[in-house]
Amino acid sequence: MATAEFAELRAEQVPVVGFPHWPAVRWCAAGLYATVLIAWTAVYGIPVQRELVIAWTCGALACASIGRPPRQIPQLLLDWLPLVAILAVYDLSRGAADSLGIGVHTSPMIDFDRFVFLGETPTEWLQARLYDPLVVHWWDVAFTLVYTSYFIVPFAVAGALWARDRLAFLRFAKRLVTLTAAGLATYVAFPATPPWMAAEEGLLDQVHRTSARGWEVLDVGTAGLFSRGQEAVNLVAAVPSLHSALIALVAMFLWKRVRPVWGRALLALYTVAMGLTLIATGEHYLFDVLLGWLYAVIVMAGWGWWERRSGLPESGLEGFDRLDGEGVDAAGLRQP
Repeated sequence: MATAEFAELRAEQVPVVGFPHWPAVRWCAAGLYATVLIAWTAVYGIPVQRELVIAWTCGALACASIGRPPRQIPQLLLDWLPLVAILAVYDLSRGAADSLGIGVHTSPMIDFDRFVFLGETPTEWLQARLYDPLVVHWWDVAFTLVYTSYFIVPFAVAGALWARDRLAFLRFAKRLVTLTAAGLATYVAFPATPPWMAAEEGLLDQVHRTSARGWEVLDVGTAGLFSRGQEAVNLVAAVPSLHSALIALVAMFLWKRVRPVWGRALLALYTVAMGLTLIATGEHYLFDVLLGWLYAVIVMAGWGWWERRSGLPESGLEGFDRLDGEGVDAAGLRQP
């Protein structure tokens, strides 16, 4: 980020003057917005489509921008546009490999997993012990919740960062877009079947796609949206696992921003839980998960090197008081 842009970040902290009750207005708007979201969820289910998650997140941020400089709303749209664009490209990538005449790969991931686990893939081993076609166990529900969180958590984190510290949001968004773009490029160049698809082709024994089984128990109206979403995506976009990559990216980005003990422990546990979920539900091989983590490390290291080389500040809060009750004006905005 250039010096002029950083100066603009400072200017954005100046509140709209002449009305001392903006915090109350924002709270009322947020409460009304939350009511609408709850009503929408009750009718249509939890929003798990990424476009919907982004739309609802930006709506909440728009409520949080009430009473602040008018340019924050256009800025909100511009800041989030790259994320929307990369998701649109992802949707368009469905079938791109077929149009280029690239064959779909299956054996490399199976061979790697069998080599590491001495002849049997971890997906086969886990499903032989955890999958019961007649019973939905508590771990099936847990797997579904962890798997589904991927569609919400990265964008919820982005929204929290935008509201808290726009410079941190921009740093996170660059990494998010770069990682997703790298994944998309790999999907087109190296289309690959996930374990459940390989099982349908007879290459794996008794592997099923079980990531949505928990909705049979939860029954919150989300199953239909979730199933339609799974059918609409690129089914051979398996290497690397963007699920594991993006959650690892979130964990690494937040690592220095959370409490050292329990906060970091939760981030590490969440990253591992996502990897285990992807393998156990037949969505990805261990190979895909490990490669996703590697992609995330490379993206984080690359952007970190560039930002240090450019002398960019770690946070837009540098030079500002933190939001701890001090240095906050009547409109609830940070002051330089």
